[in-house]
Amino acid sequence: MSRHFPDFFTTRGPIPVTVKPLKFGNRTYYQTTLALDEESHSTPHLKPYMDNDDEMLDCADMEENYEIVLTKSGKFSTSFHVPSSLLPFIIGAKGSKLKTLQRNTNTTIKIPRMNEKGEVTIIGDTERKVASARTQISLIVTQRKDRLRPTHFISIPLTSDLIKTNLLKFQDEVLKNPPRGVTDKHFQNPVKMHLTVVVLKILDEEELILAKKTLQNCYDEVIANILPKSTKHIVTVKGLEIMNDDPSNVNVLYGKITSENDNLMDQLNKMSDAIVTYFCKAGLAKREYEKVKFHMTVMNSSFLEDRKATFDATDILREYGDYYFGTSELERIDLCIRGTTKTDSGEIKYYDIALNITL
Repeated sequence: MSRHFPDFFTTRGPIPVTVKPLKFGNRTYYQTTLALDEESHSTPHLKPYMDNDDEMLDCADMEENYEIVLTKSGKFSTSFHVPSSLLPFIIGAKGSKLKTLQRNTNTTIKIPRMNEKGEVTIIGDTERKVASARTQISLIVTQRKDRLRPTHFISIPLTSDLIKTNLLKFQDEVLKNPPRGVTDKHFQNPVKMHLTVVVLKILDEEELILAKKTLQNCYDEVIANILPKSTKHIVTVKGLEIMNDDPSNVNVLYGKITSENDNLMDQLNKMSDAIVTYFCKAGLAKREYEKVKFHMTVMNSSFLEDRKATFDATDILREYGDYYFGTSELERIDLCIRGTTKTDSGEIKYYDIALNITL
């Protein structure tokens, strides 16, 4: 039977709930949600948007829906995939963490052996106990993933030759009299130009399959209705902005994205929000920002060995604040693999793509 469980279903006392009937075809399902107090209804404070090529997004609705089944033995059970590299953090030294989890939730938790394919299975006397154990394991997995660097990202490539040409011209102009901290290594390579939607942490083949399925489902169910294939989606890259308030100490300088089509930017915002939501619910992304800020990264300190180094963009913004890079048609959405921008011979190229969907 399918149930909706809150992320932190661990309290022992009574929990007020609201049951909502949901109709699908001729059948009615019941979704159970927590009846929270007024203070809990307030929107959590979200961080101002930063360049998100290297940061995860934080999502409160992760693991929102899953199935708990009643077995023939009268027990309740749920099964789910956990990357094998994270299983040791559930098991703990000599199985200590796993034993504690089982004792605290009064469940039996079966973990695949090392190098053995399979799912984590939780068995308990009640749905509540099973849900509690699953939530605690999900928290362990999330906390460990938070320490890892992103492996993939969803992006829209900018393929315009004009933008590539003007980016190189901009670089040449700035480097004629470079401000403090600016080197040629700060500039994005023209062949890698793209708009980042969300970054992901994918740890094995199972999660990659899930990511592909998630993007395809999002396109079929939402994006196809927002951005019809019968229309060209053209954006303009003009003007420069920074991610922080102090132009003398900058990590990221980016080109602003606009469109002559008044509806397109709104459509892109709806598309990006849908993608982030889908990947959050799949457990592959986290939401820290209210919305994605579409931008074309022009300069970034993360391209350097010292990723935290800043540069002075004061003069750049004053002289090139309205710089025109060009227009580009948005032709596809890519699921890109980070760190794959060099050929075998060492030449720079666009990222390897695990999946692309034509817009």
